[in-house]
Amino acid sequence: MSEPTNVPRGLVFFPPNTSPSRRRKRLVFMAVLLTTAMALVWPVYALFSGISPLVLGLPLSMAWPVFWQAVMFATLVWLYRSEA
Repeated sequence: MSEPTNVPRGLVFFPPNTSPSRRRKRLVFMAVLLTTAMALVWPVYALFSGISPLVLGLPLSMAWPVFWQAVMFATLVWLYRSEA
């Protein structure tokens, strides 16, 4: 049996018929996603792991992840509304 020729192989981020504006939006989303992931892991998070400054009543070590969760949520809402 022959394989279909229109099935992509490997990891495909964008289908061939994706518009440039949709590609830009998804690339912005991926950049925010990677930035959020890097801000919540060891080398960066260790800089904000103190308890002394309070941000809205939360210690900095707790406010930092909450801030990045809010950034990620806002980005997901933006992506959903822009593609719907």
